[in-house]
Order: sequence, then structure tokens, then C-alpha cells
Amino acid sequence: MKTILIIAAMEEEIRPLIDDGDFRKREESPFSWYEGERDGRRWIVTVSRVGKVAMGACVQHFITMLRHASEFAGDEIELVINMGVAGAIDRSLNQGDIVIGDKLCQHDMDVAGLGYEPGLNPDYDSVYFVTPTKLVEAAKRAYESMDTEYSLVVGTIASGDQFVSSHEKKEYIESTFKAYACEMEGAALAQVCSDNDVPFLVIRAISDKADGEAPLSYADFKAAAIVNLTGIVIGTIEQM
Repeated sequence: MKTILIIAAMEEEIRPLIDDGDFRKREESPFSWYEGERDGRRWIVTVSRVGKVAMGACVQHFITMLRHASEFAGDEIELVINMGVAGAIDRSLNQGDIVIGDKLCQHDMDVAGLGYEPGLNPDYDSVYFVTPTKLVEAAKRAYESMDTEYSLVVGTIASGDQFVSSHEKKEYIESTFKAYACEMEGAALAQVCSDNDVPFLVIRAISDKADGEAPLSYADFKAAAIVNLTGIVIGTIEQM
């Protein structure tokens, strides 16, 4: 059976998705998950907790489980999706807009003191982890089929273990990485999936302007952004 693995950093980011289908919760350590079937695919939905280390550990845990646990023998990991909210870096983005990451990078990776460019892990050839084009196109088709007032953009998403809220940091991420949005987990998921040769897709809804000047606060807008995000995640899988 083809398996879709969907990971968010927080329970509230997956709650509308879980509530939309027939899932059973499996309580295991270190990561519990929700499991169900939809359109002939197994869906596994889980929460990593916040930050790149947590996300990296979560992704590797489930890839290893799906490849080696006897109950999943014969399954194919078709796709790993990271869904959640993000802060806007590009000035054209507003709360509720969707960003599809065609490239992921770590804005806080810095070994410039050893002569490497900002964001580059010396064990890799590029600052960026590139999303398969067919998955980006599936997400775009999903958006086009939705009735929504929000915009969709495709571009770089930058991850770091920081909640970005200053003009200075936002300008650094924009000028250095040409990123549209920033968050705290996506690039870790992209790196682990790339290491394991597993397709990945990061889909983020803008919940704040990453500068403290959003019309609505992060907390006030997060729930609405997640509902919008859930529709495009479901639609993307249907478009594959």
C-alpha cells in the first residue's frame, strides 16, 4: 500500500485534518500517530514538536518504521508532507496565504568561519533542498480547484530554531536566501527525506508577518490559517 506521512510541529496544526477523516490514534513512544486510509492510501499523521531537531528525529523515526516494521511490509512511502504555519518574509504575502516550498534552507546554519557560504552544511553540495517538481505542480492544481480568497506562491522557505519577529532578521533571510517565508522545521524534514531518497513537500500557511506588525496576532490568526492549509494538503494528495 502507498503511504502518505504527514507531520506538523503542533497538534492544532493537524487537528482539522484528523477531524475530517476516520483515524485511529496509536499511542507509542517517542511519537504517537494517527492512522487511517483514504482513496486507497494509508495516511499516517503525527506531531514532531517544535524545532529542527525534533522534526529530524520524527521524520527518521517514521521512515525507519515504515521500511522495517513487519506490519508495514510492502508499503511504499509515496510522500512526506510537512504542514503548518509560517511567518511571511516576502512583503506581498498576507495572513492566510499559502507558500509551497520548492526549495528549503536553514537560515541559521552558519559555518562561515570555515569559509562556507551562509546556510550551507559542509556535508552537502547546496544550501537548498529541492522539492520534486511534480509535487509542486500537484499542490498548484489543488489550489486552483479551491474556492479561496487567499493567494498561493511557490518559492523558498527558510527554517531555523528561532521565532523571527525583528525587521533585521527578516531582512537578512530575504536578502541572503530569497525566501518567501520562515518557520522552524521544514528544512530538517527536507534534509532527512533527501538523505533517505523519499519525496517531500512543505506547505505552509502564513499566520504572521514575521515583524510584529501583522493586522492580527499570530495567536488570533493561527486557527484560520490552519483550516485553509488543511484544504490544500488534502487536495494535493488527491491531485497526485
